[in-house]
Amino acid sequence: MKTTCATCSCFRRRLTPYRWVVVATVLAAFSSAGAATRSGGTINTGTRFETPYYIQDSGVAGPTVVITGGIHGNEPAGAYAADQVRHWPISRGKIIVLPRANPPALKADKRYTPEVDEKLKNLNRNFPKAGEPPDARGTAAVGVWRFVREHKPDWLVDLHEGYHFHQINPGSVGSSVIVHPTPAARRAAPLLLGAVNKTIQEKQKRFVRLGPPKDSCLARAAGEHLGANAIIVETTFKDQAISRRARQHRIAVHRLLEHLEMLAPEVGVDWLVDRENAAGRIQVAMYDGPGAGGKGLPRLVKLLGKWDNTSIVRIGPEEIGGGALGQFDAVIFPGGSGSAQARAIGPAGREQVRKFVHRGGGYVGICGGAYLACERFTWGLKILDAKTKSPKWRRGRAMVEIELTERGREVFGRRDGRPAVKYHNGPILEPAGSESLPDYDVLAVFRTEVAENDSPRGIMVGSPAAVAARYGRGRVICFSPHPEQAEPLEDLVRRTIEWAAQRKPTGTF
Repeated sequence: MKTTCATCSCFRRRLTPYRWVVVATVLAAFSSAGAATRSGGTINTGTRFETPYYIQDSGVAGPTVVITGGIHGNEPAGAYAADQVRHWPISRGKIIVLPRANPPALKADKRYTPEVDEKLKNLNRNFPKAGEPPDARGTAAVGVWRFVREHKPDWLVDLHEGYHFHQINPGSVGSSVIVHPTPAARRAAPLLLGAVNKTIQEKQKRFVRLGPPKDSCLARAAGEHLGANAIIVETTFKDQAISRRARQHRIAVHRLLEHLEMLAPEVGVDWLVDRENAAGRIQVAMYDGPGAGGKGLPRLVKLLGKWDNTSIVRIGPEEIGGGALGQFDAVIFPGGSGSAQARAIGPAGREQVRKFVHRGGGYVGICGGAYLACERFTWGLKILDAKTKSPKWRRGRAMVEIELTERGREVFGRRDGRPAVKYHNGPILEPAGSESLPDYDVLAVFRTEVAENDSPRGIMVGSPAAVAARYGRGRVICFSPHPEQAEPLEDLVRRTIEWAAQRKPTGTF
């Protein structure tokens, strides 16, 4: 088991002066405690259920809170949020986080555990029942239960998701807080509900209190057999991005830890990255809110997740509007609708993106995200001196050929030939002639075209497929087609991120 001091020098990374003041304040809180530690390990080691856990001990007396996620594989936001919460510095007590309790189910994106006996497929029905011996059933549940029992939690918070909003469809427990009826849990529940519901405008989608938890689930077992104050937080995955659901989980957990006086005041709901171990890693924000769609977004998440030097976090309009981009080196706005993305983040969010790039952040726009960057749209970010050649943007979908320019070879590495890449109504760009923005460089051009729906023919061949420019101290790079969906161009995508984040000398600018 590896233990790392919370004030380790690797906590420092490339930060703006303001960001460093905030982080330094938190570090000072850790130092005053004198014995703050972080550690971790795995449970179910050597089995296909092997999964990591993380312990943060403030060194100051206080509650022990166990946070679990990912018990059901089709509920990824709980696992996602738990993996973010584990990085929050605490001022007293201890938090113990098991983000991915059921790795095979999460990998399969299935509610039930694959390749187990039918009676054991629902992991959250394999824990000790009330009034019966405190024994779990099946390898996965036995390991999770042993882990929870050994840490003797005062509180257990299990993060789940429902398929629908409970107030709209009572058959689902989505958007609820399910409480094991201890006095302390009953007092805390209204606080969690109030905090989350402040962020939800539609009354029928607001969280409600339910309970008690079903018998033989982890929260019920922790309450019945360990005397823990147990709460299940259920978000809703119907028509909501992972970033939004994960944020609702974070809000609930944050409010509980705040109630227990365990958090330093500087730790907000949108503390998203592992700042302690950030040295040398590229921190990338991926927009996944309204207006983002298609296969490109999950493909980008998968690609970036494969690279050891890169961490990726999905973010939505709330995080952007709140200034969370300051934690990152680059932001990606993927395919979808640029105008819908602009509406979702709103004027305040667009201004936050501009400030982020101007101060040195990287912007990567793909298809819809490229439209969003342009200068000539009233809703655009206006960080790229570009406009579209024609208002008839529905050119169609096809595989088209592109070719790198000499400047593109400097940025992406030498690549000969004309690779085929997916095109789906991306912008056909030309200079907008803005006096306040620098000209862009063309990195790649189209060599074939598609022109459906009465869109003009002949304007696509030779037009930019990829462009790059400066905006303040930051870098902007935009693609009309989808290089992330072309397996031979994986390295090009990686170089794009590194170039935007100004992390490798893949071409001066």
